[in-house]
Amino acid sequence: GLTNVVKASIAGSIIGNTLLVLGLSALVGGLRHGTQKFPVRPTGRHAAMMILAVSAMALPAVFATVVRKPFVREEVSVGISILLLATYGAGVIGSGQYAISPDGRSVTYLDGNTWRLAGPTGNKVLSTLPAVPGRGVNPDEDDSFLSFSPDGLYVALFQTFHVGGSGETAPDQVRRASDGTLAFSTSAMTMAVWASVPSRLFFRDATGNLHRWDPSTGRSSMTSLHWIRPRSSPDGRWIAYTFRTASGTGTIGFYSVQANSVSNTSPAGRSGVRFLSNDLVWYKGERSCSTCFGGQPAATGVTYIYSIAGASEITARLSDVNDAWPHTSAPAL
Repeated sequence: GLTNVVKASIAGSIIGNTLLVLGLSALVGGLRHGTQKFPVRPTGRHAAMMILAVSAMALPAVFATVVRKPFVREEVSVGISILLLATYGAGVIGSGQYAISPDGRSVTYLDGNTWRLAGPTGNKVLSTLPAVPGRGVNPDEDDSFLSFSPDGLYVALFQTFHVGGSGETAPDQVRRASDGTLAFSTSAMTMAVWASVPSRLFFRDATGNLHRWDPSTGRSSMTSLHWIRPRSSPDGRWIAYTFRTASGTGTIGFYSVQANSVSNTSPAGRSGVRFLSNDLVWYKGERSCSTCFGGQPAATGVTYIYSIAGASEITARLSDVNDAWPHTSAPAL
């Protein structure tokens, strides 16, 4: 066989992925987003997989040098190949989008084009979605929301990437967590969030019309609100979100679920809101950046905490916030 050709192909693919692809990703990401931040857990997992792959590839060569028996070297090579395949499969599954039920007994996740629900009764397929077509991404319009309702009775998938289906394969669906049956489906929606008790799902269309799905009354039109990345308060009474100003920078708004109205807003140049409590939210500062890729705003490096009740803002010491617990608390807290 053409052993040298095989060796050159393997070496070329490794060098291309570790140097060319990684370098282009860092360059394009830096041009578009400025200073890039990466979550610690996935980065650590991928680094561990890389170290394991390098060690595993070196192990057969060590055995070939130390052990002169061909059958031993072959067994080691086969074993290492199985280990690498298992590691890759576990890494792909672990990197998918997922959500855990409030009681911790079930998990829903995306496995490629397949939406699954795993729990005490087994692992079932909820829907097989259309393949994702090749296109660009708009961070202010594209979203993939996968979450259980706060009461754990429903699970929602609202996303803008697997498009073209309807009914059981619709891009936007709500299913019953008990048996996985379809409760509601629609299309061309984005930026969804669960809020209120009993659980209601809020989402908008591309033109900024806000809608609500209620298990009892179905879908209702609410108000005109072009929100981005909405987040609900632990008690479900508020939804905080980002919206764009004329300059292109973000501002944080607060939607009252009970009153169906916008109560107050933060100063301009803010985005990435997260609830710390029923009243306090955290967000980061941003500024206009004409030299950034796509003209996207750039982070200022300053973060803030805002009180909804006091309509006041202070500088925060928290550099980043992912979430806050508990997710359900008494309104008075």
